[in-house]
Amino acid sequence: MNSLPIPSIDTATDPIVTPADLRQRWRALMGPLGFGERLLRFSFVGPDRRLIKLLSEVSIGRSPTPAMVDGLMSTVEALANDVGAGGTVAFLLTRPGLGSVSRWDRQWADALVAGAAERGVAIEPIFRAHDHDIALVAPQSLAAYAR
Repeated sequence: MNSLPIPSIDTATDPIVTPADLRQRWRALMGPLGFGERLLRFSFVGPDRRLIKLLSEVSIGRSPTPAMVDGLMSTVEALANDVGAGGTVAFLLTRPGLGSVSRWDRQWADALVAGAAERGVAIEPIFRAHDHDIALVAPQSLAAYAR
């Protein structure tokens, strides 16, 4: 996947119709890959299906804790209200390393899906970026992304 060229940053706010589109938006935003720490990055997708020009990041550990996820979702919920009806949240887990989607990536994705569902926050498919590629982290239940 890394062999694809990095899309121009100008494409970062192109409309998102599919998960592949969202992957390309993240790729444009991240530029050259390589990460020194674990971060959860998030942005919002407006009702027009375009990323809003606000990228936030939070330092995270290997595994999520209920308190961390609850605090994050409280903040995300408040910010999502400003986006308006039909807006969603897009999450990108970034970490150093290589390989396929890890069990820790899946733990984070599952915790984010559960936390968003608990607060009624609509989210986009969750992606993971590491030093080699950006990949979709499929949740335990694909129904989790139903809008």
